[in-house]
Amino acid sequence: MTVVNDDVRTCEPAAEPWPAPAMAQPVGVDPFFDAPEGFADQPEGTVLRHRDVTVAFLGKVKQRVRATQLLYRTTTMHGAAEVTTTTVVTRASGAEPGAPLVSYQCAIDAIAPETFPSYVLQHGAVTQGTSFPQIEFVFVAAAVARGWTVSIPDHGGQAGRWGVPREPGYMTLDGIRACLRHEPLGLRADTRVGVWGYSGGGLATAWTAEVAPTYAPEINLVAGAMGAPVSDPGSTFVYLNKTLFTGLPTLFIAALAREYPPLRQLLDDHVNEKGRKVFYEDAPNWTPEQAIRAMAHKDLCHHADRPIDQMIELPTLKYIFDEIRPGQQTPSVPMLIVQSTRDQIVPLDDATAHADRYARGGTHVTYVTDDWSDHFSLHFLSAPLLFGWLADRLEGRPVTPAGRSSRKTIMASGAHLARTARLLGVAARVAVGRGL
Repeated sequence: MTVVNDDVRTCEPAAEPWPAPAMAQPVGVDPFFDAPEGFADQPEGTVLRHRDVTVAFLGKVKQRVRATQLLYRTTTMHGAAEVTTTTVVTRASGAEPGAPLVSYQCAIDAIAPETFPSYVLQHGAVTQGTSFPQIEFVFVAAAVARGWTVSIPDHGGQAGRWGVPREPGYMTLDGIRACLRHEPLGLRADTRVGVWGYSGGGLATAWTAEVAPTYAPEINLVAGAMGAPVSDPGSTFVYLNKTLFTGLPTLFIAALAREYPPLRQLLDDHVNEKGRKVFYEDAPNWTPEQAIRAMAHKDLCHHADRPIDQMIELPTLKYIFDEIRPGQQTPSVPMLIVQSTRDQIVPLDDATAHADRYARGGTHVTYVTDDWSDHFSLHFLSAPLLFGWLADRLEGRPVTPAGRSSRKTIMASGAHLARTARLLGVAARVAVGRGL
């Protein structure tokens, strides 16, 4: 790791420019994503290659913004050199001088490269069903409309390592470093930085805030905003079993099995051939929507030699679930967590325990619960609150009081309704491809 006290742009070697392809292509097909020779010798956050791309809402409606993709050097949870990509978006005329940088972590929640933001946000991207990052572009656009620069990293790396600990934070922070070092973006080393994400993107945001003090202390990170973060992946694994959303923990286990050899051994020992095919062959190619359809209401242990309550007591799973639970380190910046009390994906008790872990460690935590939403409706309903709170921190306004606030609905305030109206206006411009 290289810590730079002056303008970090001086650390960037001459990056290799790369023409944008005529049609969007994912990792594994598009040579832009290939790691150049010798990349491991560069510091974390080094821009290795860059290109301008055309981003589009749902892959079809071209957006009148400036979008640049940066391939950069980063590291895995094991400390191995890796490359990944961030898609950086500003107004067509560029960001406002002195404006902050926000890293938005999408809810990728899958392994397949066709689900990564670097692909699905491009014009011409073809997806199987609904793509969460494509829909989340509306929230990115709200930040861009304010004159900010927004980084949208592939925080699972090129292998889609969803659910692993710490690594999403490393990759997000190295994406921020890459933005600060890429001179055409006009950012300085002391640019104020915020991080924001929802659900699986909230989990990546949590890891980013947690590892930032030790991994990237030179970054001027000022706040983190999370909606319904996956606060205890092991608990969520059990919570979603035999529900409509069994496909999500299926994807999760498939990703972890590639990174934890003991987990793969556990599957080999306790799961039959049909079950191993799901985890090893099917799930790595599924989008979240495909996984949900394929696994709806199924029992993850249907092909195992024991029920789930016994499976999770196996030492291998207990160890892994303990390691991947966020909240083991303390963010040094204020954090906002928003959670539905009726969330069907992330248990309320897990989010509450997550907030409590941060508070006990000394983090200034504002924890807001909402009674009238569920996991999916809260994604949109909470965005104005998360965005407004983050804007206040980035623009230097006093932090809101720490502690828990329980509300029937977060919509019950004039300020929130006004922010929602502005977000709807941005969404309307995005839907028809008007400028921001």
